[in-house]
Amino acid sequence: MSQAKVHADFLRSLEELDATVGRELPEKLREMVRLRCSHINGCSYSVRLHSDGLAARGARVDLISALARPVKLMREDLVSHAEAAALRFAEILTDYPRGLELEARDHAAKYFTPRQLGSIVEVVAVVNAWNRVTRGSE
Repeated sequence: MSQAKVHADFLRSLEELDATVGRELPEKLREMVRLRCSHINGCSYSVRLHSDGLAARGARVDLISALARPVKLMREDLVSHAEAAALRFAEILTDYPRGLELEARDHAAKYFTPRQLGSIVEVVAVVNAWNRVTRGSE
């Protein structure tokens, strides 16, 4: 079976983009979003990468583990209301049932500015791209 080879220029461009997105958000939240989306996408490489990133930022093991499940199933003491809203919006953007995206965005808007909401969209878009590149190249 032939393995997909993604062009190095594309990977460099994706790395540069990834380094710039989501700056309106705390780094811990960006990593939480990246990890949650990577779980949804079934990208084991990215799950390890972002789990390690959260651990390096001092995140609790139970939080890292909980991000494997939908935010609605997480213990309330693990994330703030704002983090839960951001994670739910990220879930919807990554793998959404039709019709719920406005509800999730509007709920997140209670905690985040329009620019911060845009940052969530940016982080989700880039991590989803990474997940597809990684899974497609396995």
